[in-house]
Amino acid sequence: MNTQEEMRMICKCQNCSAALFFKPKSGMLECDACSTAYWPTQFEEETTSEGEMQVDYYTCTACGAELAVNGVETSTFCSYCGQPTVVFDRVSSAKRPEYIIPFSVSKEEAVGLIRNYIERGNFVPKEIKDFEVERVRGIYIPFWLYDVEYEDTQFLSGSVGSGKSEHTEYFMRRAQVTFHNMTLDASKQLNDGVSQRLEPYDTRGLCDFHSAYLSGFYADCFDYQADDMEGLAIYRCRNLFNEEIKKTISADGIKVEANNPHINVYDRKYAMLPAWFMTFRYQNVPYTILVNGQTRKVVGAVPYDQEMAKTRMFAITTLLSLVLLPVMYFLLMLAGEDDEIIKIVFALVGAAFICWQSGMKKMKNLKNSIERTRESAMNSFVKDRQE
Repeated sequence: MNTQEEMRMICKCQNCSAALFFKPKSGMLECDACSTAYWPTQFEEETTSEGEMQVDYYTCTACGAELAVNGVETSTFCSYCGQPTVVFDRVSSAKRPEYIIPFSVSKEEAVGLIRNYIERGNFVPKEIKDFEVERVRGIYIPFWLYDVEYEDTQFLSGSVGSGKSEHTEYFMRRAQVTFHNMTLDASKQLNDGVSQRLEPYDTRGLCDFHSAYLSGFYADCFDYQADDMEGLAIYRCRNLFNEEIKKTISADGIKVEANNPHINVYDRKYAMLPAWFMTFRYQNVPYTILVNGQTRKVVGAVPYDQEMAKTRMFAITTLLSLVLLPVMYFLLMLAGEDDEIIKIVFALVGAAFICWQSGMKKMKNLKNSIERTRESAMNSFVKDRQE
C-alpha cells in the first residue's frame, strides 16, 4: 500500500490545507487554523479494497513521524504532532459501518461531567480529583444493532397471601413485542458490563455513516461478527420481555413454568456510537471513567480512601448502637406483653438490618464497578490513545 496515498485522504481544510476536526457543538468539521467550517457530507467518501486487519505503520505527512495503527482501529491521531488521521483502509466496504451517532458532547463538557461525578463520590482521594485533562479521549465504539420480533405464551406461578393463607397461584400471559435497534457492543477489548452501563443510546440520533465524522476522534472496527452476537441479542430480549411480563403479576417468587417463544431477528446493522474515555492512575493502578458522547451519562467508579471509609463506618455503627440498643431495651421493658410495642421493637431491628444489608450491597457494587474500571482489558482499549 502506498503510504502517501493513504495519508493524503485525511480531511483537510480546502482553504488552508490544515487538518479538520469534527466539533460536537456545531456538528461540523472546523479548521482551527483559519476557522473555516464544513458539513461532513461535503467530503466525498473514498473506498479501497478490504485487506487484512493487522498493525501497520504509516508516515505522518504533517511531521514525518512513523505512526503505528492498531489492527482494529479505523481512525487515530499522530502520537507526536496530534494531527487527526483517518485511515480509510480500515473503513473499507467490508468493515464500513452503515450508521453513526456523531459526538454531541464536547471534550470540555465531558471533563466537566467527570469532575462533577468525582466530586460527588464518597471518600475520593484528592489526587484523583486533580486528574490530568490531557488524558481524555473520544472514541467511537462499534455496535451491532438488531431488530427482533419476540412473541411468547407463558404459564407462570407465584406466591400470594401471607402466613397461613399463603398459597401458590398460576397465571397465563401472552404478548408480542418488537425490539428495534437492540444495541450490542462488538468490541472484544471493551467489557460488556461497561458498555451496557453506557446505554441507552437514543438511536433516533443515528445518521448515515460518513468518514468525516471520525476526524479528530478514535474509532475501532468490530471484531465480533453479527452472527456471533445474535444469541446474546435474543438473550437480552428474552430477559427484558420476561421482566415486563412479571410486572403484570401481583405475586412473590414468580417463575416461568412453561412457555413457547417465537423469535425472529429480521434485521441487523453495524454502527459506531460515541463515548469519552478518561484514564488516570492511582497508586500505580489504571482506572477508566466513561461518558456517553450523546446522552452525557457517566459510567465508572473511582477508588476510595479505605481508612477514611472504615473510620466513618465505625463511627456510624457506634452511634447507631449507642442510640438504638438503649431504645430497644427501654421499649422491651415497657412492653411487657404488649404485642404492639414488641412489633415496634422487631420493626426497628428489621430496619437496622435492612440498612446494614443495603450498605453492604452498595459496597459490593462499588467494588465490582471499580474492578471493571481498573481491569487490564479496558486499560488496553485506551492505553495507546492516551500517550
